This record gives sequence, structure tokens and C-alpha cells, in this order.
Amino acid sequence: MNTEFSISPTMEDYLERIYVASKSKNVVRVKDISKLMDVRMPSVINAINMLKKLNLVTQEPYGYIEITDYGKQIAEKILDKHNVLSAILRFLGVPDDIAEQDACSVEHVISEETFEKLKDHFRKFTPID
Repeated sequence: MNTEFSISPTMEDYLERIYVASKSKNVVRVKDISKLMDVRMPSVINAINMLKKLNLVTQEPYGYIEITDYGKQIAEKILDKHNVLSAILRFLGVPDDIAEQDACSVEHVISEETFEKLKDHFRKFTPID
């Protein structure tokens, strides 16, 4: 993803999951993310620490995970890419489960320019966002 800095696809996935979880729950805990992503809690803790260093999330020791305003901006871009790419793939006839998997892979590597062109083009055919 083209941002002011580069974060790994794995960190993008964590940020996206934290953002989605924070929209549906009042609080987000390490164990929530562990369960959502099917990873061990130490992996989540390591990811949270890295996201904290990038000022994308905050967390008091053993406390709830909160996404920063800047983290929300980045997460919304990631989620938009995922949703639009998934919708485009479904429009093309790709089965739902494969569309979700492929959208998750492609969202990390597609350039902003290419993504916007795809989004603009497919908007002519289907409501994608």
C-alpha cells in the first residue's frame, strides 16, 4: 500500500482487523484479535507493539487496543481496497470464498493508481462501494 511509510501485509491485516472489530465492539482486546485472525496471543502482542511504534494504535499495558485517527485513515484505505476488489471479483464470477482470499492478497500489492482506475472502471457496471 502506498502510504507515507510502508507497513507489511501482515501489519495491514492486523490494522484492518482491529479497525473492523472496533466498529462492531465497544472495546478491542488482544484475545479478540487472536480469535479473529486465528493466531496466538503472543503474535498479536508483537503486532500491536509494532503498530504502536508506528502510531497506528494505542494500548495501555494489558489494556484495550484503540486505533488512532491516523490508524483509522490507513485502515479505511485498506478496507476500501479489500471491499472493492472483492466486489469486482464477484462481479467477474469468482466464487465468494476465492474472491475474499484474492482480494486480501491483492489489496497489499496493488498501487493506488491501478486501484483507482479499476474502481472507476467497474463503477460503470456495478455498485462497488
